[in-house]
Amino acid sequence: MPQAHSLYTLCWYFCIYSFLGWCSEVAFAAIKTRHLVNRGFLNGPVCPIYGFGMLAAVTVLGPVSGSLPALFIGGALLATALELVGGWALKTLFHARWWDYSDQPLNLGGYICLGFSLLWGVAVTAVMRVLHPAVETLVGRALTNPAGAILLGLCTGLFVADLIATVITVTGLMRQLGELERITALLHKSSDLLTKQVGGAALVADERLSAGREMLEDRTDAARAELEMRRDLLRAEILDRRLGASRLLRAFPTLKSTRYENSLRALRQDLNERLAGRIRRR
Repeated sequence: MPQAHSLYTLCWYFCIYSFLGWCSEVAFAAIKTRHLVNRGFLNGPVCPIYGFGMLAAVTVLGPVSGSLPALFIGGALLATALELVGGWALKTLFHARWWDYSDQPLNLGGYICLGFSLLWGVAVTAVMRVLHPAVETLVGRALTNPAGAILLGLCTGLFVADLIATVITVTGLMRQLGELERITALLHKSSDLLTKQVGGAALVADERLSAGREMLEDRTDAARAELEMRRDLLRAEILDRRLGASRLLRAFPTLKSTRYENSLRALRQDLNERLAGRIRRR
C-alpha cells in the first residue's frame, strides 16, 4: 500500500524541495558563468517548479520507488510535463519565454528537449532514492510540532508575499517595455517625417521653404531629444531596481518577450554594459 501523506507533510516537502531546487539552479549558474546569480523566478531562495515537481514525484512515483527503471521513466515524464506546462503558462500570463531550448536537439517549441528530460529522469531517481528518505525523516521527526507549524506558516506567508510582489514586478516590466516600444516607434516616425520634409524642401529653391525646413529641423530635434531622455530615464528606472526587473533579467538571460523583444534586447544590452563596467572597476 502506498504511504499517504498529510497536507502538512506535503507543504513541508514543497518548501524544502523549492529551496533545494533554488540551490541547484544557483550552483549550476555559478559553475557555468562564474557568478552568483539568484536564478529563481521569485526574489526569495525558492524555485517553486522544483517543489511542485517533487510533490508529483513523491505522490505518483512513491509506489514504484523500488524500481530504478520506473523511477527514471516516470521522473523524466513528470518533470518534462511540468516544465512544458510551466513554460506555456508563464508565456500565456506574461507574454514572455523564460527559458528556451530552441538551440537544443529534439526540442518541442523550445519548452522542453530530450537532453534535459533525461537529466530530469536521473535527478528524480537520485533524489527519490538518496535524498528523500532523509527529508522524510526530517519532516516526520523534527518538524511535526508546534514550532514546525509556526515555521511553516511563516514560510508560507513569505512565499505568498514574494509571489504577489514578483507578479507585480513582471506586469510592471511588461508595461514599461511597452512604453519603451512606443517611444522607439515615435523616434523612428520623427526621423522618417524629418527625412520626408527635408527631402521635399530641398527640391524647391525658395528661401521661405529653407527657413521652414530649418524650423522643422529644430522642432524635430527638440522632440527627439525629449523622447530620448524619456527612454533613457525609463531604462535607468528599470535597471536601478536591484530586486525588481533588473534581477529577473540577470536570472533569466534568455528571457524573450513575444510583444516587446526589441526593447527587451536593448534593455539587456544596457544591463550587460553596466555589469561589465562593474567588473572592470574591481
